[in-house]
Amino acid sequence: MGGLFVPDTYVHVAPSDIEMNVASMIWGVSIGFAVFTFSKGVRQTWGIWKRTRTVTAYVALIWIEWLVCFLLSPILWFYIWGSIEPSFALFVIILILWTLQIQCIIQIIINRIALLKRDRTRIRQLQWSSVLIIGLINISVFCIWIPAQLQISGTYITINYYWDRIEKAIFAIVDVSLNVYFVRLIRSKLISNGLTKYYPLFYFNCAMISVSITLDVILIASMSIGTGFVYSLFHPAVYGIKLYIELNMADLITKSVQGDNGSGAASGSGGNVYHNSSGAKQDKSGKGRGARSYWGGPGASGGDDKITAVRMKTLVTANGAGTTNSQDQEQGGIRRKVETEVVHEPKDEDAQSRTSSTEQLQKKFGIV
Repeated sequence: MGGLFVPDTYVHVAPSDIEMNVASMIWGVSIGFAVFTFSKGVRQTWGIWKRTRTVTAYVALIWIEWLVCFLLSPILWFYIWGSIEPSFALFVIILILWTLQIQCIIQIIINRIALLKRDRTRIRQLQWSSVLIIGLINISVFCIWIPAQLQISGTYITINYYWDRIEKAIFAIVDVSLNVYFVRLIRSKLISNGLTKYYPLFYFNCAMISVSITLDVILIASMSIGTGFVYSLFHPAVYGIKLYIELNMADLITKSVQGDNGSGAASGSGGNVYHNSSGAKQDKSGKGRGARSYWGGPGASGGDDKITAVRMKTLVTANGAGTTNSQDQEQGGIRRKVETEVVHEPKDEDAQSRTSSTEQLQKKFGIV
């Protein structure tokens, strides 16, 4: 064949018409999702740039993932078509792009988890553990897949036949595990604390877990199509769809944070007014003596001012949403904050004087 490190015994098996038709359709799907993902990625990138004026790790990850998926499809299609000859360099380039594809999508999911998990040490452990585990698998694929594609020996081809399916199953398990962890965090950190507006995010992520499993099953099943190389075109298609799902997930998180909780406590503005709140006790005369010591010590409420209302405002913020390792995210991801405002009515000397005079007249004339 003339390619680098290709043995003289190499046998090129031309794809059938059905295989080329399948490959072309999958490439078309990849191009379609690449266009939609590009549009959504530009909007999110511009929004993050306006807020931070920096290129965050999240932005870098989504664009690396998009570029890899976009470049990998035509390379694989032209190789199957026969326009690109097999060579050691070609297979190394394919695996490098594939490695970036896997690593980036996993880190994007962990970035989403970091919005809810405030333990930065735990997040870093999760990031590096994923890099290490997936990196070891990537190295094993380099050692097995390339010799198998170069047809070095029948042993490599047999090992690659089984290991290729096993490693894809491992990636699917890691993907699903991280998404299930994110769902549990939504349930325990947000919904269980009364933030019911996150139910759509919860249900959407549950549905996307099913979609992700389906995509991984399709990817593994595609390895049995024809000569066995057409499945490689399913990789950029599947991970392009997963990237599009992640971008939609980021949009839904933003909308959920900015939305109304349904109980009147809106995020970022407004709030409920609770009269005669138990936090600020009033005596029979309506004077806030209890509130005076409770809200900052003696004299904090201005003496005997009357408390007319206690306003409580719930703020839900997504510090660092869409960013990884940023200063905001170091302080925590999605956070709930309750602000309480005590409204005082200044003491009316004239009213007290009028009340005292009225009482004296009533006593004088025996009016009870």
